[in-house]
Amino acid sequence: MAKLIDVNTALDALDHPLREQIDEVRELTKALGSDVTEQWKWNAPTLSVGPDYLFTFHLRPMDYLHLVVHHPDAPTIASDLLEGDYADGRRMIYLRGSADLIVRRPELESVLLQLATKTRNRAASAPAS
Repeated sequence: MAKLIDVNTALDALDHPLREQIDEVRELTKALGSDVTEQWKWNAPTLSVGPDYLFTFHLRPMDYLHLVVHHPDAPTIASDLLEGDYADGRRMIYLRGSADLIVRRPELESVLLQLATKTRNRAASAPAS
């Protein structure tokens, strides 16, 4: 069985220069609802809603935030915030510091809410087992 890693403890150990912005994105994502969860996966914070991953932070860059959006409905969301068109459906979000996060926060919240809503709607329409 895999050992669960506390996200805050792991982030503390990294001492990332954009920790404040990382935490802000984590908190705004968790505020989407009680069904949003967080785990340390792929050596980074990964946030999910229900059974679907929303995104994983890519923590190697030290001068900007890179979110790998691997929600299954990411390709259906129209937003300039989402970059790339990968065969597996991934999209990328790049946030270049706190000023960029402030400006782009409403669009980020909108994109994440749309993805969470798609998961919730799919779950609500699934036949009961």
